[in-house]
Amino acid sequence: MWIARVLLKILGFKITTEFPDVQKSILVFAPHTSYWDAAIGKLVMKVWGVPHRLLGKKELFRFPMVIVMRLLGGIPIRGIKGHNSIYDAVNLLNKEDRMHLVICPEGKFAPTDRWNPGFYYMAAKAHVPLVVAFIDYGRKEAGVKGVISDLSDKNKVYQQLADMYRGVTARHPECFLLPKYKDYSIR
Repeated sequence: MWIARVLLKILGFKITTEFPDVQKSILVFAPHTSYWDAAIGKLVMKVWGVPHRLLGKKELFRFPMVIVMRLLGGIPIRGIKGHNSIYDAVNLLNKEDRMHLVICPEGKFAPTDRWNPGFYYMAAKAHVPLVVAFIDYGRKEAGVKGVISDLSDKNKVYQQLADMYRGVTARHPECFLLPKYKDYSIR
């Protein structure tokens, strides 16, 4: 833990909040516009001492990146034949007494306001809250913006996320857009 603190200090970052008293969650970490976000996020999680696993798109689990992802405690998701990422996450949360699954819902470095709703479904089906964490490069801060426990209305959750992340500066600000939920299902 002390090594993580020292590395964050060398990078010029400070942690502005304690981790909330939550035993299990889907931990939404944003903005995600650079590989540095994962490194800084991992250091923050180490300082907090929170048991966690990192959920990442399956494309990150190819050689040589698979080595880094496994060292970070990564779990591949999305598009894996025979696996439903949502139910895999629910099963993992259900079998642990204390676990936080970290996900970057933007899903890519390119700007998008269509955050993949998988994080929402994982939390709703596992009956765990969303912990909303951030890295702000403008202020050189990281921490938790809040906890969203009421997952009954997806539009409301997306609005809360947009409100919480408003004013947070990404490493590449031009690539970070606030989320907007739109129901694209066929009616």
